[in-house]
Amino acid sequence: MKSTVDRRTFIKLTTAASGALLVGVYLQSCESDKPPAMVHTFSPLIKIDTDGWVTLIAKNPEIGQGVKTSLPMILAEELGAAWNKVKVVQADYDEIYEEQWAGGSYAIILNWDLMRTAGAKVRQVLIQAASKKMNKAVSELSTANGEVRHLKSGDALPFEALLTETTQIPLPEEVEFKPLDAFEIVGKHVPQVDLDTLVNGGMRYSIDIKLPEMVYATVLKNPVHNGGTGTWDDTATRAVNGVIDIVELNNKAYGGRLIGPNSPNFVNGIAVVANTTWAAFKGAEKLKVVWDNDGAQRESSDGLMERFRAQLDHTTVERKDGDIIQAQRKAASNYEAVYEVPFLAHIPMEPMNCTVDFREDLCEVWAPTQNPEALQQGLIKLFGLQPEQIKIHLPRIGGGFGRRYYVDYAMDTAILSKKMGRPVKLTWTREEDIKHDWYRPASVHKMTASMDGNGKVSGWRHILANASRKTSLGRDGRPAGTEIDEYEFPAGFIANLQLEYGHVISDVPLGQWRAVGHSATAFAVHSFLDELAFLNKRDPIDYFLEFLGPARMVPVVDEYAFDAGRLIAVVEKVRQLSNWDSSLPKGQGRGFAARKGAGSFIAEVITVSTDKNGKVKILGVDAVVDCGVVINPSGARAQVEGAILDGLSAALYGEITVKDGATVQSNFHDYRWMRMGEMPEMRIEFIENDLPPRGLGEPPLPPAAPALANAIFAATGQRIRKLPIKNVELGT
Repeated sequence: MKSTVDRRTFIKLTTAASGALLVGVYLQSCESDKPPAMVHTFSPLIKIDTDGWVTLIAKNPEIGQGVKTSLPMILAEELGAAWNKVKVVQADYDEIYEEQWAGGSYAIILNWDLMRTAGAKVRQVLIQAASKKMNKAVSELSTANGEVRHLKSGDALPFEALLTETTQIPLPEEVEFKPLDAFEIVGKHVPQVDLDTLVNGGMRYSIDIKLPEMVYATVLKNPVHNGGTGTWDDTATRAVNGVIDIVELNNKAYGGRLIGPNSPNFVNGIAVVANTTWAAFKGAEKLKVVWDNDGAQRESSDGLMERFRAQLDHTTVERKDGDIIQAQRKAASNYEAVYEVPFLAHIPMEPMNCTVDFREDLCEVWAPTQNPEALQQGLIKLFGLQPEQIKIHLPRIGGGFGRRYYVDYAMDTAILSKKMGRPVKLTWTREEDIKHDWYRPASVHKMTASMDGNGKVSGWRHILANASRKTSLGRDGRPAGTEIDEYEFPAGFIANLQLEYGHVISDVPLGQWRAVGHSATAFAVHSFLDELAFLNKRDPIDYFLEFLGPARMVPVVDEYAFDAGRLIAVVEKVRQLSNWDSSLPKGQGRGFAARKGAGSFIAEVITVSTDKNGKVKILGVDAVVDCGVVINPSGARAQVEGAILDGLSAALYGEITVKDGATVQSNFHDYRWMRMGEMPEMRIEFIENDLPPRGLGEPPLPPAAPALANAIFAATGQRIRKLPIKNVELGT
């Protein structure tokens, strides 16, 4: 298998100025009687030293998705390194790495070929060096366990014995990839490279950064969305021991609400700077502010949902296949249902924070960001800096889920550091973190199915109305693009299909949330399919499989086709795994949903019980996943578990409400998430194949909510069409 990475993309990552490796970086050996190890830099991603250590650079931000382990695993595999002789180092932000961001479950998708190519090119250089030194044909040599081996004789040379010979060998233009059946690292259970420090508390997150002469800050933002700063009395604040200064943060002085498309600026507010974070927090509590809300809409959740419902009758058509009106006229029956989902917050365990040392010649940043390029561009735009005047470090991040794709909190910090003339660490309180999130959009969905006398769907109409995150973020294109688009399932499966969108303008800040639009549309689509199955007195899985039809490639948009066979396979497998066809005691029920996302196919069955008071207990979750090649089964399972638990937590409890223009919720007491005692048993299986790996951090989330709602219906006979479930009075 040949590399498919084009030369322009790859050259930045692998080619040194001479076209060969660079030599001359030194690491002091741990043993005093040995000379220091010499490090040979083959590319920005791969270094090998004379002590036999292979240093691999983890280029993407690590937010718990495991890329600091999985991407180096791919490099090591193609290189033929010994994993126990690998050191992984987190990269700072640098344009040389390209696509250096975290989001959309794209890390493996974008870097699979890139990492393989980087490893294979260095492998080929080592083999050529060994060929000269061993006087053996290149075709007879391979790498494994940190050595170049001669296949016939068994002779081997460790990588470190070949470093001198590699200095004059250029990286090849093209390489052959290792066959998948020869993999020794990829596909094996590998602990996260930071596991020890994560367990023993030694991990250094951004919130742990300490610099000489650093001061500490927090922010108090206008609670009303799109409100201004106003006036304040800081007498009590300045009386707090340790408080140093009070700084106004007015985004109009720095370009307004948005730095650029998809890049929100800081929210208007006031910062308190002190000699400790605690003093800053106490000072902010005592600040008396009269906020300027003249330009704000002062909305409420209830009012917005009413506007969304009304907008269902005022829509634009986003996709039209066949004739939905004729299909409805000719149908034996038409069935309609309306579903609603709320705004959701991200609530990463590490609240928003950042450390900036803004000096005259350099702005150095320690940022827990998913999007360092946007941070760099924001600093350039707000302060007129040149790229070479900005240095961005990427410490491990305590959760993101899309929230840290935006860099508003870092802009706060940079302003404060520049003003104070010294390093500043800004830490938001949990309350500010929840009240000034960029929320998952709330939405209303009107679903209509036209069916023949046998219950087969001949027409499908899905209308979605809400405030678009595309509009909220100032992005180009149709507002529907982030909410419902021409790819939405079941596009391609139904001859008469119409997808429509009703757009409402709102002040509520909206953004990416784990699994983005699919987290909402999947609840409506797969709850509706379960309703259709019950209406036609059919088993939900049987009905879904008939709805899909035979295994085939289903044309959807242009050259994109949906592989129905892969979705069918995970559905059939989860049926077996969950014992779907066995009976359950009274008060228990199973629910099912299956979905494709980020190139992966997931089917889930959730089993619940309900008591006489309507309390729901999730007894178990069965999930089958086809994500192509599984890089690290340990990390993959963790991603599936985490995504499903996020989906279940949101379905059960997740809800941001707005009153008089401000977010009501403020902490975990009123924005509840699942507790450890509520965690269900999970059985997760992966389909084994040799297809390219695809995304995994988000795809398991969307099926969780409909599968749970469908299970509750199976147990109680009560349909849930509005989330969260905590607001529904259930009874058996």
